Formats: sequence, C-alpha cells, structure tokens
Amino acid sequence: MTLTILSENSPHPENPGLKAKHGLAVHVALDGYSILYDFGPKGTLLPNSEKLGISLEAVSMGILSHGHYDHAGDLEAFLQVNDKARVYYGRNAFSPRWSISKGSPRDAGLPMKKDSDFADRLSVVEVLDERDDFVILPAAPGYWARPTGNALLLAGSEGERLQDDFVDELTLVIHGKKGLVVLTGCSHRGILNIVDQVKTYCPKCPVGALIGGFHLVDKEESEENLRNIASRLATSLPESRIYSGHCTGKKAVDILAETFGDRYENMYVGKVMKF
Repeated sequence: MTLTILSENSPHPENPGLKAKHGLAVHVALDGYSILYDFGPKGTLLPNSEKLGISLEAVSMGILSHGHYDHAGDLEAFLQVNDKARVYYGRNAFSPRWSISKGSPRDAGLPMKKDSDFADRLSVVEVLDERDDFVILPAAPGYWARPTGNALLLAGSEGERLQDDFVDELTLVIHGKKGLVVLTGCSHRGILNIVDQVKTYCPKCPVGALIGGFHLVDKEESEENLRNIASRLATSLPESRIYSGHCTGKKAVDILAETFGDRYENMYVGKVMKF
C-alpha cells in the first residue's frame, strides 16, 4: 500500500510548489481501493493532488476523521470533482464546533452543511465498520487522559456550547503485510486510548505504523505529560514506526523523536509512505 500526504502544515523540503497549510489529508492506495482520509484545509487538496499525480476522480471512498474545518475545508470541492465516492463521517460531525484558543469563540466546524446537494453521498459510522482489508473505528473509549487542549474546543449551538467530546472521531486501520497501519486525524480522544482501541480490535496484530496528528499542543501540555505519553506509546508499540505532525506540537515531536529514534518521522505535504 502507498500513502501520500496531500495536505499538511509542513512544506515539502524539495517541492515548494505544494501548498502547506494547517490541516490534514492523506491518500491511501490499496489493492481494490483508492481512499481519501480527510480533505485538508480549503484550497489545498485539489492543487496538491494534481501536482502529486493523485486522481481525486478515481477515489472510491472518503473518510472524515472529525468535524473540524482543517480536515474538511475541501470536502465539498472533492465531492464536486468526484461523482461516485461515499464519504463516511462520525456521529455529530456536522454539529457546530468552536475554538476559544484565541479568546472569543470562533467557528471551527465544517464549511459544508449536512443538508447540502451531496447529502445522499454521506454515510454515518457509529459502530465498527469492517471491510476486506481495513476497518473504520468509531470514537475511542478508554481511561487515559485526553489532550489538555480539548478544553479550548467546544461543540453546540450558540448559548449551548460545551466542551467537545469528539464522539465523531474516526480512525482508519489498514491490514498491511507487516502489520496494521493506523491513521488518525487529531487524536482528540487521546492517542493512548486510540492505540488501546486498535489492540482491542485485533489483539494479535502487530502495529506496523501509527500516522497522524496527536493534538499535543506546546502551550497546553507539560513536558512531564508528553514524556509519559511517549513512554507509554513506546511500551505499547515496541516495533512500530511513528509519523506525526499537524497538531502535534514541537515539544511533543522532539520527545517522540528522542523516544523512538529512527522509527520516528515528521509528516509534511507530499510525503510518500509505502508499507
């Protein structure tokens, strides 16, 4: 299988023509499937996919990790160029979402409305959805603490805003030749909880790679907490490769790189991973 990052915060080190912007979109080329996991921030998915030679028209299904603008900015643009793919989303993904990270609430939800012209191509995932070579996992349960930065993210209409529980979060788990390949958007339910959920799904399956944003924001997480998370990940995933970026802060990245050594790599737009 081949994974290509179509949208990400960090620029490609050798291809400045690709648009780097806060958000995430990953294309998965798998036998019999062309999957798009997330759709990036507005204005990045279409030009980057064209430059990277990824046909959005040929995508057979889309998966939305959660209902934030930086993962769905080009969702409607994708549906306009692709006339066949269904897009799978979690419960409440289209509810109003807000961020108070800069003080007063600002809209952080989906630019596209659920009752748009493409409503008939949207399918909700509320329980484990297993296919031949992959599974879509619903929001991870678990007892590990969720990211501290979640406290600044709200859900609900004006006057009813509460801290977001991210019940819509979806994780994509692919059966690779050398183990499971796990994709997560922002890990708002907690990266340790997500790893535990994957291991519960397939206890005897090794995890070959963990890929995505971990929402470990510099100003929100203590170094002690970051080191604890990295240590527990290393214990749970003794042979896994880790690819992270997007909402994973610099302190967390540095600690993950220190903990995993050459098994850690940063994500960037245009990065290609083969498993």
